[in-house]
Amino acid sequence: MKRLLYADGHLHTNPVYGLGAEKILSRFRERGGWFAVLVSLGPHHYGLEENYDGFIKSIEILVNECRIARSIGIKTICIAGIHPADIDKLIGRDRHRGREILELIMKVVDYIAKLIKEDILDGFGEIGRPHYKSLPEAFTLNNIVMRYILNLARDLHAYVHLHLETAGFITVRDIYEVIDMIGVDKTKVFLHHLDVATGIEAEKMDLPFTLPGKYALLREAVRRIKPVYIIESDFIDDPKRPGVSSYPWEIIDNQEKLISEGLADEEYIAKINIDNVVKFYGVSSP
Repeated sequence: MKRLLYADGHLHTNPVYGLGAEKILSRFRERGGWFAVLVSLGPHHYGLEENYDGFIKSIEILVNECRIARSIGIKTICIAGIHPADIDKLIGRDRHRGREILELIMKVVDYIAKLIKEDILDGFGEIGRPHYKSLPEAFTLNNIVMRYILNLARDLHAYVHLHLETAGFITVRDIYEVIDMIGVDKTKVFLHHLDVATGIEAEKMDLPFTLPGKYALLREAVRRIKPVYIIESDFIDDPKRPGVSSYPWEIIDNQEKLISEGLADEEYIAKINIDNVVKFYGVSSP
């Protein structure tokens, strides 16, 4: 097999408690990795308080990790946001503090927008809705934040990674309508970490999406979905949860296994890892 090049469409790095970008992406590059989207982690992942200063510090950590990734030779898209789980946690402490929590979140989002304007960040992510049972207040608050960010993304021509429930047609139809009403460029809004059923619906509505690089999922995806997506590890770099969701080099192993077993050809894999990255993120081909 000739050496192929691989992209990771969504991952996190933690230089405080985990491996950090230098170790992760050096190993990824050794295996043929050439491109990655680095995504912020919430303050608690770094032992920081979940207040304005904590969120800002976590974004600063991300920015430095992106610098390291680029210095290694990985073409890098750098995005920051407030994870739906962080909003869920904040509102869960006091369901009556919705206004105060929203003001905090908007302040952080406006700071992210400022960094996008300064070409320090490339977009927002991940933001969206919980994919698990949550308080109604948390679900609604996340929806407010998502709409606010999509409006900003439209004006800033920025990328967005959406964390959503995977409810197939219903999820994709709703997001398609929201994107259409706001007028944001749909080619810049990624539906992140979809299952195959929801990915099929996203393909039908021509929305960009990523699939987790788990072997069983990819085995089904290459059979049922055209190579219109990007594969992600969604690695969270947490030593307490090693390998969650996948190691970046593990998604390479899984794709090479598909090729060796005759389930996917090199053209399909190259389309996912090179052509789609160039198309959606506007980077030059390796």
